[in-house]
Amino acid sequence: MSGRDRRQQLVIEILQKQPVDSQEDLRRTLSGRGVDVTQATLSRDLRELGAVKTPRGYQLPNAAGTNPAETSRAMAPLARTLSSFVTSIEPAATLLVLRTGPGHAQIVAVEIDRTGLPGIVGTLAGDDTIFVAVVSAHRVKELAREFLRLADLQPDNGAAV
Repeated sequence: MSGRDRRQQLVIEILQKQPVDSQEDLRRTLSGRGVDVTQATLSRDLRELGAVKTPRGYQLPNAAGTNPAETSRAMAPLARTLSSFVTSIEPAATLLVLRTGPGHAQIVAVEIDRTGLPGIVGTLAGDDTIFVAVVSAHRVKELAREFLRLADLQPDNGAAV
């Protein structure tokens, strides 16, 4: 197990056992357990794990005790943005290709980045097209289904998602 994997496993254990209100609190807790980490690395770990900041602190997706309403609130800005600006969503290998009206791609990409969904490596936005880089083809299909649902769209050209 790599250092990153061990650190992320420890982050999961901490988030499951105690409330964590800030990244600084989590960094101090990790330091107390002998793991020194920068804020940038910790932020990346939380994003990769899909942790969402709620009024009760950081929560892991589908964690026991996670309030579905809080998760829905966390996704609401993304749903509004996707439904307002995205005209199509299509998976392509380990990319999701989202189309928008002219000038709207940056708005959508920023909201996708802010949401910090697990499995998203990053986004690249042009004027009306966004490439969402995803860790695996399997995760692309999951995200395509979720984005289509949030945007209230149907798959393009009968694409299998």
